[in-house]
Amino acid sequence: METIKLNKSAERVVDVLFLLSKTEQALTLNEICKALSLPKSSAFELLQTLVYKGFLEIEDARLKTYKLGIGAFETGIAYLSKMSVSQLARPLLQELNRQTGSTVFLGVEDKGKIVYLDKAENFSVMRPTAKLGSRRFMHTTGLGKALLAALDDEKVHYILGLDELLPKTVYSNVAVQDVLKDIQEIRARGYSIDNREDNIESYCIGSAIYDQWSQPIAAISVASMYSTMNSEREKTIIALVKETALKLSQQLGYGGNKLYAN
Repeated sequence: METIKLNKSAERVVDVLFLLSKTEQALTLNEICKALSLPKSSAFELLQTLVYKGFLEIEDARLKTYKLGIGAFETGIAYLSKMSVSQLARPLLQELNRQTGSTVFLGVEDKGKIVYLDKAENFSVMRPTAKLGSRRFMHTTGLGKALLAALDDEKVHYILGLDELLPKTVYSNVAVQDVLKDIQEIRARGYSIDNREDNIESYCIGSAIYDQWSQPIAAISVASMYSTMNSEREKTIIALVKETALKLSQQLGYGGNKLYAN
C-alpha cells in the first residue's frame, strides 16, 4: 500500500475548518487549541491566515472568537454546484438496496409527474418495472407522494388540480381530498407509503430530499413485494429510508435534522 505523506500545516487547516463546521457557536483560540491539541503560537498564525483569506471570521472582537467565514461557504457551494443529485445519491441508493434487499428509486417532479432518475437493484429479490426516465402519477407512487408532502400547499393543489384523479390500481386514491389527507399523514409521520396504489404487487416507503435552501428537490423510495412486508420489516425500512434521505439532504447542504415539518 502506498504511503501517504501528509503536510502538517495543511492537515491542521482542515482540522480547524472541520471543528468549526461541527460546533454551534464560535470558539476562542484556547478552545480550538485544546480541542485539536495545537500549540498556541502556531495556531494563532494559522487562524489569522484563515481570517485573512476569508475562510474564518472573528465573531466577537472582545472575546476573540472564531467562526466559519464566507470563503468556506463559497467553497462548499462551488462543490455542490458541480455535483448532481444523482451523483451524490448513487452510493447511498446502492447501500440502501444492499441493506433492504429491495429496489431503491430516485425521482424528481416535472410537469406534475414523478420522473425516475436512478435506481439500485443489484440485491433486489423483486425488480419493479419502472424504467429510468419514465413518468408516473405523483398521487399513487411512494416517490411522488413523498415529494408532494414536502411541497407547499399551493404547489400541491396546482399539481393535483380540482378534478378526480386517475387510478393505477383499485387501491389508488382518486379523490383530491383523500390525497390531501394522505399528504397530511405523511407530513405527520415523516415518510410516504404506497400500499399497492401504483402496482398491485408492491409496497413502497419513501421520503423527500432537500437542498441547501431547504427546498424539496427529489425523493427516494424502497419498493418491496407486498407479500414480503410485515411490521418488523416495514419498521426497519422506514428507519433506513429516513436515515438515507436525511444523509443525502445534508450532503446537498440541507441544515435541518428532520424531513417534514409537522
